[in-house]
Amino acid sequence: MTDSRLVQELETALDEGEIIVHFQPQVDLSTNRTVSVESLCRWLHPDLGLLLPYAFIPIAEQSGLIARLGDYMIAESIAAATAWHDAGTSIGIAVNVSPLQLGLEGFGSELVAAVAAAHLDPTLVTLEITETVPIEDLGGATSVLAPLREAGMVVAIDDYGAGYSSLSRLADLGAGELKIDRSLLQSDSELTARHLSDVVEFAHERSIRVVAEGVERAEHLQLARDLGCDRAQGFLLGRPVSQRDITSRLERELV
Repeated sequence: MTDSRLVQELETALDEGEIIVHFQPQVDLSTNRTVSVESLCRWLHPDLGLLLPYAFIPIAEQSGLIARLGDYMIAESIAAATAWHDAGTSIGIAVNVSPLQLGLEGFGSELVAAVAAAHLDPTLVTLEITETVPIEDLGGATSVLAPLREAGMVVAIDDYGAGYSSLSRLADLGAGELKIDRSLLQSDSELTARHLSDVVEFAHERSIRVVAEGVERAEHLQLARDLGCDRAQGFLLGRPVSQRDITSRLERELV
């Protein structure tokens, strides 16, 4: 399938409701309870079946459809978090944000207004900066994120150890959370383990929350605990599921 055809089909998907949202739990390692979820988009393609983000996010970024897709994901995420809050469970929500979205006019002010209109506690909202493309205008991105941080939202550096992410971004973007990429957590290298220990210490010295991604086996979870990570996320702790399934999970944890 050509990229041009995929662009056309993605635009149709946004019009026809083929884009759905799944939520993956994040667990607090001190309490073993679900404290947040990451919103993840899926495309229910009529011919190709369920497509994961890697299959269409780059196309959305290249075509400019990332604006529509991003707005949709933010709206659905806020609605889900509000529903959980209204049901008596205040759970955090993490939304992936492309650097390209940070360059869109009105992105920051519109997000602040959307959270306020939903009467959602902004401290429950985390923006995960996914550097699938490099941040070309760092000063501009910082300016966009500043009012969001001032409103109480958390900026997270996603996939540390992969792509363009680096510890320098923590200071550059005023991040309050660092997510360690699965490739580092799942490495058997002692050198990598020592590096991760230094990274966690670096983050905690700056009061930055650390989330371990890619926790798929018991040894990954133990490493996250040994490193002193604050939260963990991965198939061992919960796969991406529907809003209804997250609601059921939260209800079970309240028992």
